[in-house]
Amino acid sequence: MNFKKLITALACVVLSAGVFAADKLAVAEPVGKGGVPASDIEAFWGILESSIQSDEYTLVSRGALKQMLTEIGLTTSSDLVSLNSTQKAKLGEVEGVKYILVSEISKFGTRLNCTMRILDATTGEIDQARTANLRVKDLDELADQIEATLQKLLSDDKSLHRSAILSPVIKVSAPSYLADDFNVRLENEMLDKGLRLQNLQSVTKILKKNDMDNLNELEPKMYVKVGKLLEVEMLLQATITRFEIEKIAYNVAETGASGFRYIGNLEGSVRIISAQTGETLGSVPFDERVDFRTIPISTRRDWTVDDYGKHLIRTVIPQKVIPGIMKSPAFKDKNPPKAEAEEKKAETKKAGAPGKPDPAIELEGVIE
Repeated sequence: MNFKKLITALACVVLSAGVFAADKLAVAEPVGKGGVPASDIEAFWGILESSIQSDEYTLVSRGALKQMLTEIGLTTSSDLVSLNSTQKAKLGEVEGVKYILVSEISKFGTRLNCTMRILDATTGEIDQARTANLRVKDLDELADQIEATLQKLLSDDKSLHRSAILSPVIKVSAPSYLADDFNVRLENEMLDKGLRLQNLQSVTKILKKNDMDNLNELEPKMYVKVGKLLEVEMLLQATITRFEIEKIAYNVAETGASGFRYIGNLEGSVRIISAQTGETLGSVPFDERVDFRTIPISTRRDWTVDDYGKHLIRTVIPQKVIPGIMKSPAFKDKNPPKAEAEEKKAETKKAGAPGKPDPAIELEGVIE
């Protein structure tokens, strides 16, 4: 991806960021350091400005921005990140701009650094939660990362408090689908509860690119590094210590029927880790035994052992893992009202009779 495509990607993300809807946005001249050519900086600025054209946004012109900066005693856009109290007060009084996108590109050895910040012009404050720092080998690598980074940078403040699900640590012999099925189900259930997550595919891609795709019980400082790469507030990682589908033979003396029934066992825990400190904020244990006779024979007649295993995951995560996560101190104050209402509704349903094995088990015959 060339430099022009990088700028186009940046502009498209700005256009898609609903936080700026009906607000005026100014793009400050990018600051170049460490030998970045002035022509690249000018191209960066010009292409970005020309791309931000939409009925949903009003782009403040260069001239208007320059006049505004002059009024508060600034001569370069680099001064925007270090306003004094007087300048902040003057900036807040100037009408015509709500947000300013401030960026800096610099060279450090053979690497390229890119820093982007969102300045709230009404207060003169840089929103630290909307600061992105990327260190890449060249502009092409920066282009690969810029879209996901800016989606976070320009999103609504509430969506910044995201978590990421890491690959589970599996300590037993298990089928190949276990890790992916467990994480996909966990992601879907958390999203259904209204929790904000970094996309699993993005997590995998980012970690793999940084040679960190094998994360087995890291030291706290490594979890902090992972958190910075993924730009999330918390990390979740499961440890699975038992995953077993038991095939149990049975015989019914009265009828002479015989066959097999299946019992599923899933045991482990999900750690909730602070991406700021690397410390464990909580752990949600699960140790469940599922009798599959509660499922109608017509549904599972042609099931394989893998089908039983996948059903075990689909059963345990929403019934045991998710409630534990939602009640943990780390997530309790982040539960959306909808999720809290659903949880109360689910607890009410539990007052009813639990599921019973299908009485037709005695008529199943042999299951292979």
